Amino acid sequence: MHNASEKYRRLPGKKKNFLIGYYTLWQGPDHLLHIFSRFGIEDYKRFYFNDIQAIITRKTIAGRIQNFILAGLLGLFALLAFYPNNEWLSFPGVMMAILLILLLINWFRGPTCETYLSTAIQAEKLHSLHRLKNAQKVMNHVRLLIEQTQGILRAETVDQNPVHPPNNPKSLKPSSHVKPTKNALKQEMGRAHLIMFALLVLNGIIITLGLFFSHIALTLLSSIVTMMTGICVIIALVKQHESDMIRSIRAMTWTTLSYVCFLFVAGYIISMAMAFRNPQLIANQWELLKMISETSPWGNPLLLGFNIFSLGSALIIGVLGLFLLKKYRKTNQKYPTVLTATVRHPASARIS
Repeated sequence: MHNASEKYRRLPGKKKNFLIGYYTLWQGPDHLLHIFSRFGIEDYKRFYFNDIQAIITRKTIAGRIQNFILAGLLGLFALLAFYPNNEWLSFPGVMMAILLILLLINWFRGPTCETYLSTAIQAEKLHSLHRLKNAQKVMNHVRLLIEQTQGILRAETVDQNPVHPPNNPKSLKPSSHVKPTKNALKQEMGRAHLIMFALLVLNGIIITLGLFFSHIALTLLSSIVTMMTGICVIIALVKQHESDMIRSIRAMTWTTLSYVCFLFVAGYIISMAMAFRNPQLIANQWELLKMISETSPWGNPLLLGFNIFSLGSALIIGVLGLFLLKKYRKTNQKYPTVLTATVRHPASARIS
């Protein structure tokens, strides 16, 4: 995009990928250009205004989940800062400042959303339009460009050719506009997810007890629960693949996987740090484990920060996951999946 200023105009919105790269959206003379950039390499996808049938935006709860997690961690560190006889006041104070800044930034950016662009042959997710404010600005601007190219869709045309399929599944008769999908999404009730989120809550309770009682039994119990959570995460990921599981629970499952990986890595780092401080215990793993278990978190800033972060993450992910799963099950039982079909809109249905 060296000559982007000459031919292209950058549209609002930018989305960083999970690991590397970022997504942006550009306006060309007669098309939109969706770019994924990473390490000097760019992938391009063009969508001509004459081919665009619909741009659909759906509000998500990802932003509220992020605010809830940040606020929960902020509250935990606030309680830690006001804990009596706390010799490490600077540590929770710095963490509170960082979390407060992140919370305010995320709040001012507004609600999150998902935006899809549909043509006659594909439906592409526009990753850069993941905030509702930017999505509304871009959709209002692109709507005018599409109307200039395709013309304005009249209301009587919409009435004659409905874009949305009828609510009654029996009225979906085979025609040239309806094609059943080859692989219908399987129904998933989330039993593995239920056990996984419940184990997270249990682990949070165990970590809370560990802040006030130092015993090897709590350490062993927490390790067993963490391993069981890891097993449930793998099963849940397999179960939700190609299923009708909602995106919020899918995201919470991947978040749980990241949390479990963090526990294993951080636990290994803490064990190595303790071993280097006590080289006589390196050859005796049991004594090293007993020493770590009997060490009070309030006297070790590394161990205290690990426990606070683990406690907040476990309870927030677990409680929120259980809430989302209960809501999903209730909705799935009330509105069961009857038919999955791909509806090809008539040529007159250009914008929705």
